[in-house]
Amino acid sequence: IPSNIMLKRVGARIWLPFIAICWSVLVGLMAAAKSYGSLVAVRVLMGVFQAGYVPGFIYLTSFWYTKRQQAPRISLFFSAGVFAGIWSGPLAGRLQQIKGSLSGYQYIFIIEACITIALAVVMAIMLQNYPETATFLTEEERAAALRMLANDKALSYNTNYRPRQVLRALSDWTVWGYAIIFWAAVMGGTTQAIFGPTLIKAMGYTSTRAQVLSAAPSACGFASQILSMFLPRLHPRFSVWIMVFSAAACAFYAVIATVENIHVRFTFLCLSNFALSPNMPLVSVWMSNNVMGVTKKGVASACTVMLGGVAGLIGSHIYRSQDFPQYRFGHIFVCVCNAFIFVIALTLNLYFRYENRRRDAQNVDFDASALSKDEVEDMCDNRPDHRYTW
Repeated sequence: IPSNIMLKRVGARIWLPFIAICWSVLVGLMAAAKSYGSLVAVRVLMGVFQAGYVPGFIYLTSFWYTKRQQAPRISLFFSAGVFAGIWSGPLAGRLQQIKGSLSGYQYIFIIEACITIALAVVMAIMLQNYPETATFLTEEERAAALRMLANDKALSYNTNYRPRQVLRALSDWTVWGYAIIFWAAVMGGTTQAIFGPTLIKAMGYTSTRAQVLSAAPSACGFASQILSMFLPRLHPRFSVWIMVFSAAACAFYAVIATVENIHVRFTFLCLSNFALSPNMPLVSVWMSNNVMGVTKKGVASACTVMLGGVAGLIGSHIYRSQDFPQYRFGHIFVCVCNAFIFVIALTLNLYFRYENRRRDAQNVDFDASALSKDEVEDMCDNRPDHRYTW
């Protein structure tokens, strides 16, 4: 939440590269850690800076794009993380083979930190804060873009930070509904990223073979997140897509937990990652489409992604050594998480449809020009002319 507030105050061009450079420096410092305590301390600090990046990007798109335009861009953004999982394992394996004065893991930290710092510098050069101030737009292009964004009720950069909207976001149960869906979706993705090679090795494959095969589930997740770029255009009902994918993931994990054949289990591990991956970008876009108010949307974006960090903390303990080789407890845990996603998405679906019908029945002739800009802004998504996407 503080990160999104800082992004609004100092601008994305400064803030996003700054936090990227900070966490990259800390990654490099992990190579110098000499004890478990120092490693944990550096890792915690790294998480502090990393935590603001994803909600910051989601928040930034609300200033630049219409609701329809946000979906493919946020999906593409999330797909980068899954794409990294395809080659991060093989890359780490190659970096560990470097012969020098340092250990293999130290080269991984240092080289990957340098790559990220270089990309953060490029971002600082290329990124623009808002369409109102973008230097690459002509005045005609800027005017056309701002008209389009205004018609879509997109966020405006010159709207001031509103403290009362922080409490409004934190007390809105639908915001926490999005956050719990994101948490449960990240639970599956995180455990696959952390334990993928371990789960594959437990199926009977060698360590080297398991490391190579771990790229396959990530490739399936990448494909499905690319697919999610286009799904809202085929059927603009985010809750429906989320329910479809969560139900599929639930079924796939149930198969993994019960069958013995290693080839079937590996196949369904790939299919489960295909079903898991779209829900993170889908719920992020769904939240961004429905929440209004510059400050409230910033807080809601942070809350939605914030619980994802908790998922990583919990997910690192659900595949327990005593459950080897089937790891049924972990698979059933993720299966239940996806069932939870289905229930919450259905609940939000029913609530938003009810609320839209209620507002239609009231038939209020809302005239924003009769109110001050601050009064309209503080209405957030309670504006009589706002309709929820379900």
